[in-house]
Amino acid sequence: MSLIQTNDGKPFETEHAAKIRQGILKNKGTETKVVEADGGWALEEIKPKKRPKRVPLGTRNVLRYPARPGYHRHVINDVDDNILIHEQAGYTVVQKKDLPSGDPRAGDASQMGMPVSKEVGGGVKGVLMEIPQEWYDEDQKARQDKITADESAMKRSKGDIEGGYGEVKIDASR
Repeated sequence: MSLIQTNDGKPFETEHAAKIRQGILKNKGTETKVVEADGGWALEEIKPKKRPKRVPLGTRNVLRYPARPGYHRHVINDVDDNILIHEQAGYTVVQKKDLPSGDPRAGDASQMGMPVSKEVGGGVKGVLMEIPQEWYDEDQKARQDKITADESAMKRSKGDIEGGYGEVKIDASR
């Protein structure tokens, strides 16, 4: 305990004097409390508690789940037929028992067969689904091939199209 006393190392004579000094120190950013010491009053410095590391709201991702090697995971909104459509495309629902957890009840029968889900806003629930990475990569390649074909159709010169005119320039470097 570190006491703050008068300049000559003695306690303040009155509690009022200690409180005045406490106010001066507070303005300088030092938190203290008034305590009795050696027949007078002194200030005890209050060490600020270390606060836990803060995660700003705009940077945290509440929909992030641990990766599984060889699979691509994605949170799918449970609206319309989204879950069924994704299942038909090869996705499977991730079960709570399949996630690493510090919860000792993770293997209990109550947790078995329960999908991993989270409220995503507006009364919509997001369900964690996964697909083998190989299939995901094939789907992404097919999607990119279609985009490339559409872009090349737009880039054809006016001479390639009967009655065509004008020119389109696409900068795909962004």
